[in-house]
Amino acid sequence: MKTVLFTYQTPVGTFWIHPEPADRVRLRIDGTPLKSSSSAKAAARDVYHRSTGWEAWDTLVDVPAPNSLARWKRQSASKAQRARKRGNSSSDSDTARGPAQFRIDPLEQS
Repeated sequence: MKTVLFTYQTPVGTFWIHPEPADRVRLRIDGTPLKSSSSAKAAARDVYHRSTGWEAWDTLVDVPAPNSLARWKRQSASKAQRARKRGNSSSDSDTARGPAQFRIDPLEQS
């Protein structure tokens, strides 16, 4: 099974969601670790609700936040590592939409 990452580009940096040990995921922005979460959906929800711990994003009001993982780019870890070495966060060929089960209803949790 390949390791899957999710990335989302914003004006203040690129958010990354990647797996960690013990069935957790880590939310990062560029190279800075932010939060550990129980799932990619939970990490994406933190970005949506602007509760990431990254002040530049959490206080940004003029840019809409992604309301589901379907709005994030999905790629394998090996492709992400190659893209990071080249200085790119991803390439168009790596883009895939997340499955519907990752939808985040903004009214689901506040």
